Amino acid sequence: MKSITFHLAWRYLTCGNDNASIRVMMRLCFAGIAIGSCALMLSLIIMHGFEAVISEKMRGINAPITISSPGNHLDEDSIHHAVTQVLGSACTGTSPSSTKQVIITHGDQQTVVILRGINPAAEATVTSLADKILAPATAHPDARSPQAGRGAALTHALAPGKLLLGYKLARMLRLGTGATCTIQVPEPRSKKHIKLVNRTVTVGGVFKVGLEEYDANMAFVDLATLNSWFDEQGAEQIAVGLALQDEAAQATCLQRLQKRLPHLTIVSWQEQYPALVASLKLEKYVMFLILALVTLVACMNMISLLFMQIQHKRRDIALLKTLGMGAGQLWLLFMWMGMVITTSASLTGLAIAGAIGYCLQHGWRISLPDVYFIDYVPASLEWQLFVVVFAATLLLGLVATWLPLRNLKGIAIVDILRNG
Repeated sequence: MKSITFHLAWRYLTCGNDNASIRVMMRLCFAGIAIGSCALMLSLIIMHGFEAVISEKMRGINAPITISSPGNHLDEDSIHHAVTQVLGSACTGTSPSSTKQVIITHGDQQTVVILRGINPAAEATVTSLADKILAPATAHPDARSPQAGRGAALTHALAPGKLLLGYKLARMLRLGTGATCTIQVPEPRSKKHIKLVNRTVTVGGVFKVGLEEYDANMAFVDLATLNSWFDEQGAEQIAVGLALQDEAAQATCLQRLQKRLPHLTIVSWQEQYPALVASLKLEKYVMFLILALVTLVACMNMISLLFMQIQHKRRDIALLKTLGMGAGQLWLLFMWMGMVITTSASLTGLAIAGAIGYCLQHGWRISLPDVYFIDYVPASLEWQLFVVVFAATLLLGLVATWLPLRNLKGIAIVDILRNG
């Protein structure tokens, strides 16, 4: 059975407002909280979407964990053995890579690019690079295994004598799949003077990550081919990427590997790009703080509303006190009023934000200029975000409701009843 305080609060909110000013203030209070909570929720949905999309793009080309030893030879077999001992089945794949800088020439166009040598079959188990290839030429992909299909696509694109180019780099050089270009690499045995050697390669494919750093500055080649060009077996800039069965356990895996291999550099992809990760988190927190302040301002209307209600219901308060209602019950009565308005307005705002976020995630596509990492407004709906915003709005509404209730103690029953 509903308590008397809640019943009276509900009556005051629904049919006990004969004062036009209070009715208008109540609607303004409801609308302000609903709009504030909607804006707060929508900002979190979009910022979380940005973070998810950027993470997916970075994960598409970077392994969750990378082991490297700059300037030293790294034995892949010993690393694989150590990783298997430490992580066991938690590690689902390893992939070696080596990174160099070369000059690519095509016609009158020439540019310096980062050339990364990879093992195509192994890379397919660690990253989703094969999924980034535009119209990939898949030679006999295994339909029973998506991983095998990706490995076949990468192996075909990076066959001996072939090169995988970034989308913007290919556009700048006016190259397409099947076209030939020249790569200039230092002669392996040139000591005193650097002599460049021309290597003619065919473009085996074009990939598009969606990040300028990769699409305009990077190319891939088979690791064996890269080592033959530089006459080395993975020395200097070699690294081994690891794929994890559960990326939620990434931090634990990092600690275990660092303890087992203290002489090597072991980092996650987030640690390789700390500025990017920090900027995304900072933007999300700052947007949440700013819009939480906007919601607080909206909740401040509750102070005016309850002040007006208390003044308007002074006679009712005096009668209730005379009939034996305690100060705590009176306080609870008006607290119910404030929290009912806050709860209903917050739920309304969250529902509107959820509907907009759903449309952004599944239907609407709002384009963005090229200055952003992605060309559309992303959205990511997670129930934890709704809980956080709902709790924050209730807390702000509770504070705004509590402030005017201190005036209940100053109401003189005798004076009100005498002058009633």
